[in-house]
Amino acid sequence: LHLHLCSLAMKRKAGSRGVAVNSIKLEVSLPSGRCGTVSVLESGTIGDVKIAAQQSLGQPFLRLATANGRLVDPTDSVRLSGLEDGDSLTAVAQQPKIAATGGAFALWCVRRHRIVTW
Repeated sequence: LHLHLCSLAMKRKAGSRGVAVNSIKLEVSLPSGRCGTVSVLESGTIGDVKIAAQQSLGQPFLRLATANGRLVDPTDSVRLSGLEDGDSLTAVAQQPKIAATGGAFALWCVRRHRIVTW
């Protein structure tokens, strides 16, 4: 139901904004029902979609899944991912983990497969 409501809300908002010819619009929804529409270049990556979704939803740590539940890899290309204009994605917020000592910090996010230190 929330995807349907999201679609209706996005159609009302879409009239004034143009989309570049080689870009696609995707609807991104959180399980809470909050949603947004993002436009990305077809030549871009899923990472570009993720960054646009993070900005649109105001949520910094997201994992994206297709309507059939398949998690999308941020390194995959939009063109080869099978996503098409108007498709819907579900964004799942993730909790980052942080550890600190007197002189260093480490940040790890589930399923990111990397640790950032400083």
